[in-house]
Amino acid sequence: MKMAPLLGIYKHADTMMEAADKLQNTGYEVTLFSPVPLGHEPEYSAVQQRHNYVRYFTLFGGVAGFIFGILLTLGTAVMYILPRGGKPVFAMTPTLLISYETAILFGVLWTLMGFLVIAKLPYYGKDRLYDPVVNVDGFGLLVDGIRDDMYDVVEGVLREFGAHEVRLLTRGIEEEA
Repeated sequence: MKMAPLLGIYKHADTMMEAADKLQNTGYEVTLFSPVPLGHEPEYSAVQQRHNYVRYFTLFGGVAGFIFGILLTLGTAVMYILPRGGKPVFAMTPTLLISYETAILFGVLWTLMGFLVIAKLPYYGKDRLYDPVVNVDGFGLLVDGIRDDMYDVVEGVLREFGAHEVRLLTRGIEEEA
């Protein structure tokens, strides 16, 4: 039998952060939903933050684009040699300009692809845990990994820290009979 998570809906971020800190210290999986970024909150450091790997996609794309630009300009110069009155066939200025532009282009494209991969977009599954209330004027604290006999305790902690509503979310998966 799958265990369903609890979602506590709060009006204020600071009370939600206190509840998240308490629940995370007791070993539950905690996810925060907020209509505004919470990175500037001092209490946010107590909640586990995920590492952002998108910048590595950007770095890889920029380096690959720069190398592609160099190969493109030098390859074109080799394929179509045009004598230009004593000027070098492999000119540095056009090579660097094209390489710079392709580095930016590839960096942007790889950043977009990295964002989509890490955000798991587009999402076609039916088991997304979300409530539209936290998109407008509420803060949500999703607690997962709850044993069957601990639902009342977790709900009590959520309400103790000011949750005005606690919902039992389902994953869209039919329960086994």
